[in-house]
Amino acid sequence: MTTRPKEPPAKPNAGDDVAIGERTGSVVLCLDALGLDFRAADFPTRFIEFCEANDDYEMEINEAGELVILPMVGFRGNRQETETTIDLGIWQRANGGVNASQTSRFRLASGAIRGPDAAWITQERYDAATDEERETVFPGPPDFVVEIRSRTDNLAPLRRKMQLWMDGGARLGWLIDPPNRRVYVYRAGQAEPEALEDPETLDDENVLPGFSFGVRQYIFDMQ
Repeated sequence: MTTRPKEPPAKPNAGDDVAIGERTGSVVLCLDALGLDFRAADFPTRFIEFCEANDDYEMEINEAGELVILPMVGFRGNRQETETTIDLGIWQRANGGVNASQTSRFRLASGAIRGPDAAWITQERYDAATDEERETVFPGPPDFVVEIRSRTDNLAPLRRKMQLWMDGGARLGWLIDPPNRRVYVYRAGQAEPEALEDPETLDDENVLPGFSFGVRQYIFDMQ
């Protein structure tokens, strides 16, 4: 089995943009060495079964076909994810579609299986998925995706992950950076994300009409 050494968790500086492949503290295992083809049609089902058998760990598959065991985000990081998912869920109940949390997984065209901190897909896409896909890994990226920088995260891997979501077909993405009180807004067809400095709220009438999230109250000012 081939592995990459685990990096010791360390609280990043506010301006960190260190170019590393995965989140700080991740353990990365090469599936090729185990004879596993992550592009196989039945791999998502096998991956979910593996995750269920090892449910103490949160895992993803990157576009290189490596198993990524993710570090814990900590109590406050989990609260931030939960607040985002709660507001998105309330909006979804009134407006339709299906929302997803940090334990959901989406399979991109590259074969990568990634998880967002919060996400939403249209009802049409959900209805078009098979029962197996709804039970295991959803095909394609979310229409809307959120990533939140946790206490040990460097920014560069999250920006790279968000770009992978957008390149895979996501329509809107928010990368929330609490240490810098900044949000990077990614939009389909937009070459570079828009950086918002200490916004009070976030919204988007094109993808999420009527949705407004109090990012300052629920993320930046969280105690």
